[in-house]
Amino acid sequence: MADYDMSIHTNPDARAWAKFYTECRNKSPDPANFDDEENMLGWFANAMMAMHDHMRPDLAPVVMPDGSASCIVRLSAIV
Repeated sequence: MADYDMSIHTNPDARAWAKFYTECRNKSPDPANFDDEENMLGWFANAMMAMHDHMRPDLAPVVMPDGSASCIVRLSAIV
């Protein structure tokens, strides 16, 4: 379980991701880590994946009681 609201992973809004990035950077004991290209790559990849999942009608994003988030694939019955 992470120490943040993991529902961000089901949010396709770029502004929400930018705000969350800034909040995390400001709370970090070492904000310079957030200026690292690899760290930024991870943030952008997660934001892009959230949009990808949002655009797929066969995925249903779910935020679990513990705050973790995932997408559930609906499978059609095999006939």
